[in-house]
Amino acid sequence: MSVKSISTRFKIVGRSPKCKGGKSAVEQSSYISRTILKCDYDGRTYYPKYSEDLVYTEILLPKNAPEEYKDRAILWNSVEMKDKNNSKAQLARSMRLTLPNDWSYEVAIEAMEKYCKENFVDRGMCCEYAIHDSEHNGQRNLHCHILLTLRPILEDGSWGDKQKKEYILDENGNKVRTKSGNYKCKTIECTDWNRKENAKLWRTNLRVLINEYNLKLDIKDTWDERSYQEQGLDLQPQLHLGTKATALERKGVATERGDINSSIIAQNAVILGAKAVYEKAK
Repeated sequence: MSVKSISTRFKIVGRSPKCKGGKSAVEQSSYISRTILKCDYDGRTYYPKYSEDLVYTEILLPKNAPEEYKDRAILWNSVEMKDKNNSKAQLARSMRLTLPNDWSYEVAIEAMEKYCKENFVDRGMCCEYAIHDSEHNGQRNLHCHILLTLRPILEDGSWGDKQKKEYILDENGNKVRTKSGNYKCKTIECTDWNRKENAKLWRTNLRVLINEYNLKLDIKDTWDERSYQEQGLDLQPQLHLGTKATALERKGVATERGDINSSIIAQNAVILGAKAVYEKAK
């Protein structure tokens, strides 16, 4: 039995240079679903460069969401156009999760639907998830991309606010003016979706889910959301390949990062093998 470290990446999709998950929610949906989509906001049509690694994709909707949002083009263009006048708008949250390579596609789909419903949809987010399966040097790479809305859905099916302003009051309950003559106010989040502790919670919940499924499937590996260092393991994490390197590796073209990862995998295997022998001999 070995302990595997969960790999997750959380990014914000938005038009501000500070957003690291891409500038267009439509583009991100096109990328993960391997679907040609046109964005009403910028007029661009996005073409996925490859589609052979797509296993399954689906959109899950919370209560009150219009049924038409099952169509990814309608959903993500609605997100884009709601903020059409905001050049720095945050549009969506993207996630990438590693999954056990021992899982069948059926298990991966069932587990990811459960994970997305319990962690995101039940809290009011529209969610698109896509399961991909690729290979590098004979090593399978099963993983899931998730794209989430940032605005809540109101009872009438319309988009709610992400934030609202609240006036700061003095001890008598009166609004307080600034030197410029405006009233002082503070920004209040309309949901708790952006809290920093959510990333840890979502990683923990993924670990619990994976280990529950592995137990049912009699898979001996256990997964841990902590880093190798936090687990006390002298292992080295793999490098993120990125879109271009992944595409080249898929075509059989060696890349520097791909070769480094192959070396890391081999080194970690030696360390884990030695640890297993040591534990057995104790």
